[in-house]
Amino acid sequence: MNDIKMPIRLSLVIPCYNESGRIELMYKGIADFISQWKGGLEVIIVNDGSKDNTYQLLLEHPVFKANVDSIKIYTQDNTGKGGALRLGVLQATGDYILTLDADMASPPTELIKLMDKLGWSPMQDTIYIGSREHVDSIIHKQGDRKVAGNIFNLIVRALTPLKIRDTQCGFKLYPSVLAKKYFSGLQTYGWAHDVEILYKAYLDKNKIVEMPLEWNAIDGSKIRLFKDGMNMIKEVLTIILKTKRQHKNEK
Repeated sequence: MNDIKMPIRLSLVIPCYNESGRIELMYKGIADFISQWKGGLEVIIVNDGSKDNTYQLLLEHPVFKANVDSIKIYTQDNTGKGGALRLGVLQATGDYILTLDADMASPPTELIKLMDKLGWSPMQDTIYIGSREHVDSIIHKQGDRKVAGNIFNLIVRALTPLKIRDTQCGFKLYPSVLAKKYFSGLQTYGWAHDVEILYKAYLDKNKIVEMPLEWNAIDGSKIRLFKDGMNMIKEVLTIILKTKRQHKNEK
């Protein structure tokens, strides 16, 4: 039984690394969501050791200044996307946690559509992930990031029991208890952190549901198809070996 009713208290967690050219996009997406969301809300932005002026722009933006009670900004040395999300998730206080990318390729307002589909009663044993491969998703532009994601997901499906079509979309809704459980023990801080999270959830027999969303590739992707692709493969192999061993020892 799901004992969480509307209004849901939600935490948005957004990692940032060298996002100075996308700060306006990010804050526009946040402002639009704040104006539409009816439940409790906090927004957690994690500056992951940016080398540009991302952190300064985050603090100086008028949307932040107008919402200092609901927007929290953290900064740390660079760890990788998974490490930035880990910090944000562990600071979150919401019933549910939505992770998403700073470029707003899928803005947080997509969550309202998802909630409508779920009757505003998401399950507490289920991770809902945005899928660019869902038949009902609307994809306006492909971009290198989606191409890299497609290749990577073929590898994930070949090497793991996960048959998810899009593990790498940053738009994911977690019950807080699951998010904190898996991110607190996260060992993969790079791009492949999603695989570790979802693989552990799968082994614990939690449900993983792919949901449609509207997605638009934003210029300036940091994905390097060959180099990052090779690193992802190494990370996946490491995840499989470590997670299987850990899960076996915990039984």
